[in-house]
Amino acid sequence: MNILLANDDGYSSSGLQILCSVLSGLGHNVYVVAPDGQRSGFSHAMHYNQDLTLTKLLSYCGAKEAYICSGSPADCVRIGILHLGVKFDLLIAGPNNAANFGRATLCSGTIGCAEEGTLCGVKSIALSRLEHGGAFFSTVKYLADNLEPLAEAIGKDYFLNINVPNLPTNQIKGVKVCPQSTNLPSFDDAICQTSAETVRIVGKRNPLAEEFSDVALACDGYVTITPMTVARTDNDALAKIRRLEK
Repeated sequence: MNILLANDDGYSSSGLQILCSVLSGLGHNVYVVAPDGQRSGFSHAMHYNQDLTLTKLLSYCGAKEAYICSGSPADCVRIGILHLGVKFDLLIAGPNNAANFGRATLCSGTIGCAEEGTLCGVKSIALSRLEHGGAFFSTVKYLADNLEPLAEAIGKDYFLNINVPNLPTNQIKGVKVCPQSTNLPSFDDAICQTSAETVRIVGKRNPLAEEFSDVALACDGYVTITPMTVARTDNDALAKIRRLEK
């Protein structure tokens, strides 16, 4: 397959490097366009009508071509799809350093990559590993071992959001296809003063989640797969608010 890799943790992420090396070793044609630094929390932000630098790397973990971009994660995806002149079979965003589930997906640059890939007509996967600073091997192994059935499961208007527990492969309980948790995140003590002139948004994850949801199941040791659509219309609400028409 022709595979485009992008992420929001930057080109120096060990997870991206491992994934690129493994997929290249399996015989796939892998291309990389990744940010020049950390872009977590950029969601689907894009730099329209602004000049972005695109630097080609001489080599990168077995990739056919690899580039460093000064833009956002979503910029990287659009540039990769429209600029490289390759017909991609699959886009993989990540693997992210920490989970992207529940309502945290709203600000995730990893999710923004997968959304942009879907909008550009390329089958897309957002891949994340729970917790910060852990190993990526189980996450990459799960994806590599299941790449073809995962790609076949992707439809025209949705991508797959996959979260893998930060556990050795033999300790992962299994795989669950499940909905996204809709519980609001907790914002107790979410803002802290870091100096006389600066504040920092820190937040805390809400420990409460629906029993059969991505948050609950991933934290319980399962790989979770959630199909996510790029459509934002609440179709159930359309009929309810027709009275506003004139």
